Amino acid sequence: MDGILLIDKPENITSNHLVQKIKKATGIQKIGHTGTLDYFASGLMVLTVGQGTKLTQYFQGLDKEYTATGELGKETDTYDIMGKVVKQSPCNTSEEKVREAILSFKGEYSQMPPPYSSKRVGGTRAYKLAKKGIQPPLKPKLVKVYSIQINSVNLPFFTITVSCSSGTYIRSLIKDIGDRLGCGAYTVSLRRTKVGDFDVSQAVPFEEVVNRKAVEEMIIPLREALYFFPEVVLDEGFDKRFSFGQRFKIPYQIAGLVKVVSKEGILLGIGRVDDNQILHPVRVLSGIGV
Repeated sequence: MDGILLIDKPENITSNHLVQKIKKATGIQKIGHTGTLDYFASGLMVLTVGQGTKLTQYFQGLDKEYTATGELGKETDTYDIMGKVVKQSPCNTSEEKVREAILSFKGEYSQMPPPYSSKRVGGTRAYKLAKKGIQPPLKPKLVKVYSIQINSVNLPFFTITVSCSSGTYIRSLIKDIGDRLGCGAYTVSLRRTKVGDFDVSQAVPFEEVVNRKAVEEMIIPLREALYFFPEVVLDEGFDKRFSFGQRFKIPYQIAGLVKVVSKEGILLGIGRVDDNQILHPVRVLSGIGV
């Protein structure tokens, strides 16, 4: 059983705990996730199953979409509702200024990750340092906010839907909006609605993952799941050469990463085509010749 599984994560469960519960319910041990969701957050998680776990990294870089609610005038140590309030400021602003501040973040900007995050600092997760009272020496990262839709402004609260690059922290974005208004803000609720072209409307509620048979019916095959890679179909003989890790020239005018498929429709793995049309195996799956 190889592919991806779209799960609608409920609030108040960690991403790792969710994966462990699914493993226990189904008996499937090779399950991974392609990006965590905060404990208090809900929404779409893309899980890799079977040989899909070998391709997890290729799903991690997909763009994301979130819907979030922030509250102005308060800051918490975690930048969200789970933390303790560390600062309160009067927020004497107008709805018009709030809207202006929100929309000002559309485009690229240098974002500082939250101290309570899974970012690694010298091999240690930032949140582990933060829990010990150590301020993690995090560095800002350039992120892209493709679009921001303002769903509502009901001061001191506002709700937005954000389409952004992978690695963007919505908790930081909410705080940055509050800082721009001079009163701070924290995230009250957060829901991930899209990962690449995958939508939460396609996802299965976590509570419905009760056994192996249920999962088998929900699996999206890897060939279909890797929609974001161009496809190279190999003739008989060349499929075996790819599976044995050999390089060879192909009649395709493309370059970069590709998904490699046999004429029988079997996904053989991920390859890289260089400028000389040479196909290099990058990640070989168990298939023909293996």
